[in-house]
Amino acid sequence: MPRLVGKKDNLALYTVLAVLVVGAGAVALEYFGVIDLVSDFGKETEVRSNTTSQPVKTSKPTN
Repeated sequence: MPRLVGKKDNLALYTVLAVLVVGAGAVALEYFGVIDLVSDFGKETEVRSNTTSQPVKTSKPTN
């Protein structure tokens, strides 16, 4: 079992890793459009549904 007396912690390493994880998360959120800090950055989304929630008027042809 290692002795822990006098052993320094790696606070700088943990801080750098935390900043990298937060930065990667922010870039991912920006890329997928959850946040919009940089305009025109990220994935282009296309409309997959052409249905509307509004009623559509249809006209029947009269014979």
